[in-house]
Order: sequence, then C-alpha cells, then structure tokens
Amino acid sequence: MPYTHFGKQADVFKHVILCEVLKKEKPDLYVETNSACAEYMLSNSLEQQYGICHFLNNVSEYNEFTDSNYLNLERKAYRDHLYLGSPGLAMNILNSPSDELLFFDIEKEPLKNIEAFAQRDGFRNRIRTFNQDSIRETVELLPSLPVSSFIHIDPYEIDKSGEPGGFTYFDVFLEAAQAGIKCYLWYGFMTLSVKEQLNAYILNGLRKNKIKGCACVELILEIIERNTIPCNPGILGSGILTANLSKDSNTILQDYSNLLVNMYQGAIYNGTNGTLYKEVIL
Repeated sequence: MPYTHFGKQADVFKHVILCEVLKKEKPDLYVETNSACAEYMLSNSLEQQYGICHFLNNVSEYNEFTDSNYLNLERKAYRDHLYLGSPGLAMNILNSPSDELLFFDIEKEPLKNIEAFAQRDGFRNRIRTFNQDSIRETVELLPSLPVSSFIHIDPYEIDKSGEPGGFTYFDVFLEAAQAGIKCYLWYGFMTLSVKEQLNAYILNGLRKNKIKGCACVELILEIIERNTIPCNPGILGSGILTANLSKDSNTILQDYSNLLVNMYQGAIYNGTNGTLYKEVIL
C-alpha cells in the first residue's frame, strides 16, 4: 500500500517539534512504533502545498525557526524534491556512534526504505527494523529498555486495538510513561466529537494510572465541524502528548505550536480557510 500522507500540515507540527525534542533529550535508544519511510518523493499535492511548502515559504518570517533541525534537514531534502519522514530525521539528529534506533512497521516496503536510507547515509550499523505488530512487541520490549530511551508512538488512532481486548497504542504510552521512559505520542482526529472522546480517553487514562508531568497540545483547523468533514487537507486536528520530558522540551512544544498557529493565520487549503488554532489539554 503506497504511503501518501507525508509532508502535510500535521507532519510539520509533529516533526518540527520532534526534531528539537530529540536534540534536547539526546536518548541513547530511539524506538518508533509506526515508522513508515525515511524519505519520500514529493508530488506537490495540495496537501503538501498546505504543509511543508507553506512552512518553507513562510519560515523566513520566524527567526525562532532559523536554526531548527527540521528546517535545515527538510530544506536540504526539498531541493531534491524529497521529504524526510521521522526515521530519516531521527537518524540525522541522533548521529552519535553509540545511538541505536529501532523501527517497527507492519509493511515491508517502508522498512526497506529505511534500510536503504541508513545504508546510503552511513547509519546501517545503528538501526534495527521489525516487520511486525508494534503494539504487542513494544509492550514486551519495554522492560528491557533503559530509562534513557525515547519512544515515538505515531499511530493516528490511539484508542483502537488490533485484536479484541488487546492493548492500544495509548496503553503502550501509559506503560512506557510508568517505567520512566521518555514518550512522544502523536494522534489525529477529523471531527470535534472525536476530539472530545479522545481528550476524555487520554485524561481518564492518565488519572487512572496516576501519571503526572505530562504535556498535551493540539493544533486544529478553524473549519473543523462537530460531526461532518468539510474538507481533507490530510487531517483536521492533531495532538502531541508527552511524558517524562525535560522542561526545555515541553517549552519547545508550547513555543513551536504557537509559532505554527501564527504562521498559518490566513493560510488557504484548496480555496478553503486553513487557519489553525491551538488547545492546551495538559
């Protein structure tokens, strides 16, 4: 199944913050549950025009992004009509010889893409790929991970299990957070009713498991509706939930999300209002 979601506005939100957080946290071990590809060929789709193209075309107005790792890496990739996915970004940022990166995906092709990227750019001896269900395998892996590890959970649906009564990706987050591991979870939604359900699900889960010190921010298109989908620029709302990160990393989450809201004031997606607003859930 070809991947077509890359380079969209939600990717900009997810990746620009991820890059800076990884630089701050400097984990020795990075685990990504839903890796997809290390790099993609851009197609100049409407979604990419609203996403990575809008970011690169307007970033010069925001000095705070000047030295950002995401900007520097994606600007270079863009010259070759490419977009770096999170595996490619993580490999470039965690570039110490001692850093190890583990990538899970249920599809074989994106893992081959990651391996080829790693081989070409000299990262091959520091990565491991796993073509299997990442929920079950990650939960089983957690007890063996050092507390300095960083787990990036990126499933879109965090409350759905692949098997009846099984673990969800949010359960992976909860288990990792309880173990003291640094956690970065991205999720998406298309309507306000689903957003409200997810917010309650997240807050209840954190409360029930007595997990504190988390941060959660959402960026949402102003045109989002309660139960219907007016258009589809890739996604109408998405959130980033973190646990066990440093104060500096959580400051980046707040500051960079504010900058993106400013950058997208008056933005247009396919003739439709593409302005964003922000909600702080935690």
